[in-house]
Amino acid sequence: MTSADSNEQSKPKAVAKKFIAFSGGVESTTMALLFGRSATPLFADTGFEHREMYERLDRIEVALQEIHGEGFKIQRVSRDETLQEYIQRTKFYPSPVARFCTRMFKIEPMDEFLKDQGECELMIGLNADEADRTGNHGLISNVTYTYPLIDLGITRDRCLEYLKAYDLQPHFPPYMQRGGCVGCFYKSKKEFTALALLNQTEADMIAELEASIQDERGKHYGIRDGIPNMREFINNVKSQTSIMSAEKLYETKQQANTPCGVFCHR
Repeated sequence: MTSADSNEQSKPKAVAKKFIAFSGGVESTTMALLFGRSATPLFADTGFEHREMYERLDRIEVALQEIHGEGFKIQRVSRDETLQEYIQRTKFYPSPVARFCTRMFKIEPMDEFLKDQGECELMIGLNADEADRTGNHGLISNVTYTYPLIDLGITRDRCLEYLKAYDLQPHFPPYMQRGGCVGCFYKSKKEFTALALLNQTEADMIAELEASIQDERGKHYGIRDGIPNMREFINNVKSQTSIMSAEKLYETKQQANTPCGVFCHR
């Protein structure tokens, strides 16, 4: 063995960077709690998230700095334009058959960031109850994709126990049951009802966005099946539903699963 070989072997191997696919939900917050000292959470920001989501990100960052040290931060990645701006520019709204929002505004910004990180690891927030699921991952050659909650046998209930111990469990309002984006097409009529009653600013935002993408054909295009016209729907809800009904909506149980998998509320 030459001295050069000896010196090469004696050098400490570089530690691969570690990241967490972070959405602010139960599983990803649990991973940030357990592994945040050595792994950086990555949040793909569509620019069209509910106010409560941004508030939660700030709260988690402050809380976990006390646990992991001041160096802990949530890395936010995004496209050059927001999802709302893209929809207005193209007059093209995402739907169950055209789910470009997840691909373009969640997956792709995260992939673009990871491509520049060298050999690295991305932790995916599937829990032990979901061991038979796979995600839309594995396309970036320099990234190793891992599922630590599955490997450790940590179920969703156990995740909730961890978060409750640190007062980090999510408390999203009823209009955020299925997604963090303000205009998520997966929201139910009940969720849009809650939005109309409890968050006038964001309800108006959706109605105005819907109006801005109409074309010259004259037939109104509704962004959600079952709601032909969002402005009319909001006005009807406000005129027919009492504040007491709105308060009851806050008592509804949160949904455990969301259609966009590890990128929305995990």
